[in-house]
Amino acid sequence: MILVNVGSLSVSELRSIAVQEGIEGAESLSREDIISMLEDKYGEYDQEGDDKDPNLRYMSGLTDYRDISKYVEDLPGVEDLPQGYADTEIHVIRKNGSWLYAFWALSPSDSDRLQDSGCSLVLSVTIENNGHREDYDIPVSYSDSEWNVGMPYGNGFCRVALSSVSKDGEKSVLAISEPEALTDSYWISHPEEMKYSESLYRLYLTLLTNKEGELVDTPVVRDIIHLFRKEDTLDE
Repeated sequence: MILVNVGSLSVSELRSIAVQEGIEGAESLSREDIISMLEDKYGEYDQEGDDKDPNLRYMSGLTDYRDISKYVEDLPGVEDLPQGYADTEIHVIRKNGSWLYAFWALSPSDSDRLQDSGCSLVLSVTIENNGHREDYDIPVSYSDSEWNVGMPYGNGFCRVALSSVSKDGEKSVLAISEPEALTDSYWISHPEEMKYSESLYRLYLTLLTNKEGELVDTPVVRDIIHLFRKEDTLDE
């Protein structure tokens, strides 16, 4: 059992790991020899039961170590992330059709200035959807650096800004993300087609269940079920 994906590592990384694993002469071994010896080493860990360090078991890569600093601090090119960044920025990444992941950095100078003046921080969310605009704020703290932002289905975009709010309520934009396009769901506008196509209905709702098999409560599911119940009542 190979616990680390050693085949994807460079020779220098392999040699560094081999040294940490106590393999003698690792600096002069070939790539193939190191991989073979690491496979044997990890096989020993797997056979010796649960008394060994659990950090070395059931891993798919170096970053899966629960105590990563203990094992990879000496690897070539590995550096600690800085405590802060010089620029104030915010970015968003789409998680799925309903959620964005927003992450930001507040520069030390901006942080000191704003806190000294008693300002609070908010995420200012703007959603343009089918010609309609919605704006709302999400309060965040100075220790926050990430947030999940919900967005509707439709035609338009969602943009998130990091803003400060003064004691008298004046809001100033510190950084703003690039707009992220909304997802237009065909089935929201055509739920009747899903109702009368069993294969499509089952496929779509299967994608909206959790790992226990329970239906996830989302606006899409609620709208479809509401329409179906309404039509069934009228049919009776």
